[in-house]
Amino acid sequence: MTDNLREVAPDFEELLLGFAFADVWARTVLPLRERALVRLGALTALGAPVTATRANIDSALHAGLGREEVSEAILQTLPYAGFPHAITALEILRELVEPVPGRTDPRAHRAEPPDAPPKRRPDHRAYPGPDATSSPGASPDAP
Repeated sequence: MTDNLREVAPDFEELLLGFAFADVWARTVLPLRERALVRLGALTALGAPVTATRANIDSALHAGLGREEVSEAILQTLPYAGFPHAITALEILRELVEPVPGRTDPRAHRAEPPDAPPKRRPDHRAYPGPDATSSPGASPDAP
């Protein structure tokens, strides 16, 4: 996403990584899994763009939430967000967890090659992002 926006908004990546990742997502009062659930609820209720919703559903799955937990988090928004927003989020979840013929991990198509250079600017590499396992309650084995 940031690669596509760099040409029209060169500072966007720095603002996103600095504020969302380093300042907000790095807070540790809530465990990582709970923070992922809060983000999913907010994005679904707001009817967030597909790109943001997909990235955060994928992040929640990588944080150790199961398909059923993500689905339930989305369903809990129905009384507040309505069916259209929940349907969109559930469709994205289905796309992310649905097996693709010839691929064993439905998320494998987004994996970076092991030798790929880091996408973040050097000043943000110290913070591992929203899937970090440093928060209380997070499993040390979580991806």
